[in-house]
Amino acid sequence: MRKTILAGAALFTLAACNSSDPSKGGFFGGVGGLSSGTYERQTQERRETLTAEQQRNQQLQQQASAAQAERQQVAGEKAALQRQSAALSADINRMRSRLASAEASRTGNAAELARLRGQVDDLQRRGDMVQQNPTLADAEKRRQLDDLTRQKTLLQQAIDQATGTR
Repeated sequence: MRKTILAGAALFTLAACNSSDPSKGGFFGGVGGLSSGTYERQTQERRETLTAEQQRNQQLQQQASAAQAERQQVAGEKAALQRQSAALSADINRMRSRLASAEASRTGNAAELARLRGQVDDLQRRGDMVQQNPTLADAEKRRQLDDLTRQKTLLQQAIDQATGTR
């Protein structure tokens, strides 16, 4: 009779432990989970989940690094465009000064100098439009600024000829 009561109590205790996780089901639940392999399967699933999350984290870090590199490249391109635009403006201001000096000293053909001043003003206006256009892509800005720089070089040569310098 004692053995029957002990066996019944043991079965009742094991039945009450419905969790195979030793931290939740107690000693008997843990023993049951270990012996049935449930605890090992759960542990393996958690390891696999952890590995998958670590891989995902690594991918996200790589994507973040790539995005940061792209942001730096774009910032560098924008800075280069701003430098090119500032150089163009500075050159235009120097051309204006040379034309003003030539007009003041009356060296050169007045009509030719006036025509060149109009071209300088037009070049400045187009440079300002390129610089201030927020919808223009950087590649297009680069192309237009390169074109304006070529035109500026030709205009400088024409001013040199008109003023008799260089």
